[in-house]
Amino acid sequence: MQKIIFFLMLLPLMSVAQQFKSSPIENGVRIDFSSRIMAEDRIIWIKVPASYNEQKGTAQSYPVMYVLDGKTAFFPITGVVSFMSEKDHVNYQIPEMIIVGVDTEKRFRDLTPNASTKQPNGDEAKTPEQKLMMKESGGGEKFLKFLQEEVFTYVEKNYRTNPYRLYVGHSLGGLTSTYTFLKHPDIFNAVISIDPSLWWDGAKYVNEAPEFLKKMPTDKMRKYYVSVIDSSNYGGSLQFHTNAIFNIGKAMEKASLKNIQYKVDYIPNTDHSSIPMLSWYNGLLFIFDGYHKSHYDYMNDPDLIESHFKDIESKIGLKMNPPQDIFEILVHYLTSPDRYPDPVKARKVLKMALKYYPESSYFQNKLKELDTKS
Repeated sequence: MQKIIFFLMLLPLMSVAQQFKSSPIENGVRIDFSSRIMAEDRIIWIKVPASYNEQKGTAQSYPVMYVLDGKTAFFPITGVVSFMSEKDHVNYQIPEMIIVGVDTEKRFRDLTPNASTKQPNGDEAKTPEQKLMMKESGGGEKFLKFLQEEVFTYVEKNYRTNPYRLYVGHSLGGLTSTYTFLKHPDIFNAVISIDPSLWWDGAKYVNEAPEFLKKMPTDKMRKYYVSVIDSSNYGGSLQFHTNAIFNIGKAMEKASLKNIQYKVDYIPNTDHSSIPMLSWYNGLLFIFDGYHKSHYDYMNDPDLIESHFKDIESKIGLKMNPPQDIFEILVHYLTSPDRYPDPVKARKVLKMALKYYPESSYFQNKLKELDTKS
């Protein structure tokens, strides 16, 4: 009898268990490899946009965002980019991107452009702990070579990448991304530098910025976004830190280069740890300012599609074809009876879409439907 009662008690639990089925969800892949340049094992994280695998046979390529401190930054920033760019959110503020997170465990080694033992306030390291922390500094150029020759090579060989690269770094990562923007401007098209440690080595690269900017190439548009914390939270003790950041903005203002757009973004009620989230969002809005255009504008005048994406190249520095998602949503609106049906405009959009994505069965079938009805 006790066994029967126990079994009957389990029945509701078994019934509940059968109602639910768990399945894994994908938020990218982790790549472990042995780096020849760094002479050690390294890790990168890669997330492709939602449309990457949905659209079979497509020739669509994507800009690439390289994010430092991949282990901690990769997962939250993929959510921000997804929300701002993918059709499930009906939000096209920025283009969809391939996101590459690069782990940087030895930050003082990999993310400092030169060796230094100066503390943030400019004083030389005195205690054994201070000296030990900065002992391996100055490996930034080697790390940059690792990015170019190994990480870029892997990503661009295995994924459909657009030549547009964006570099994102926080703290020491902001230092090295700013340094790369100034010293090696051809590597990345744009930089998001989050509350960067520009105090490094007595603000060395802030002081050298005017000379770097004089040598800046003028072949294309480059964009630089830098955020800075609300130092009032620290009672003024971080003035040396915030001054360095504001001064990099002053250097760019004084240089007044037509091919550089920059923004110094003071974000109230933030500290050094909390500032990245708002910086990612604000920074992406700035970098891709002018990218978004309303679908209603495209529906009113389909010719705007191609002309807008030509304008993007000069305004942002991003050369890309109109994304397949944009054509799909326009076709949906222009062919659905409960939306804004207009067979003339729909046909025009479909023919334009097939020029860029000739293998798309969706566009092919929609055009056949229109031809059958006419």
